[in-house]
Amino acid sequence: MRPAAVGFHCPEESGAGSDRQGPARRSGDRTSFGARRRVGRQGLVTQVLLGLCVVAYVLQDLPGLSRNANDVNRFSQDFLLSGVDVALHGQYYRLVSAAFLHGHYLHILVNLYALFVLGYQLEAIIGRVRLIGLFLAGAVGGNVLSYVVNGLDAYSLGASTAIFGFFGAFYVIARRMRADTTQILILIVLNFAITFTLNNIDRWGHIGGLAAGALVGLIYAYVPARRAPVQAAGVLALIAVFFAVAFAKTASLGLPVLGA
Repeated sequence: MRPAAVGFHCPEESGAGSDRQGPARRSGDRTSFGARRRVGRQGLVTQVLLGLCVVAYVLQDLPGLSRNANDVNRFSQDFLLSGVDVALHGQYYRLVSAAFLHGHYLHILVNLYALFVLGYQLEAIIGRVRLIGLFLAGAVGGNVLSYVVNGLDAYSLGASTAIFGFFGAFYVIARRMRADTTQILILIVLNFAITFTLNNIDRWGHIGGLAAGALVGLIYAYVPARRAPVQAAGVLALIAVFFAVAFAKTASLGLPVLGA
């Protein structure tokens, strides 16, 4: 991991130390964390995640740009994190879907930029499938912690839970590679400074996302890439634990589940 103008670059991905190998040879190899070196299209999963956020934003009636900028439309209400709907209607899918929604054009622009920068670099290092697992774990982990702490008052949306998960995983993986982690630490500190300075930010969601990402990063960093099934099982088990915690929180509220 080498410092670049924005974030870090992986020497294995950039081709450093492997110039004697032809493109066909490099495309069939993998990084030490399991990502396949690709000569053609890169960052496919990151692009898909960006596209899903944009499509969701359009379905939300472009908050901050539309004439009804102060209204939350039906699509947003159906998929954002709502403690009331999770507890009373068992709508646990909101723990994932909320990560694709945004409340304002500045909100989505900032998150898409962070997702673009971090997603491309992580996908090049850990691969497509692992990046999906990391995104889901960060989103669910952050939203579950928000629900556990805020209960029925939980009400939030945004990809920042998953993005903080990227921060956590990036730091752990960089440490595993014995790279300079100064830049990523500065980014984490700055983002938490913003988190605790501005109003209307789900602080617990960010904390939960960072912790979940760090845990997934530990799995990817210390379970050998050749044991991909073990890595996948670990990430899926972690996400299952998050949902189990959410179920336990609902049970502790003692409210009847009314159904969707």
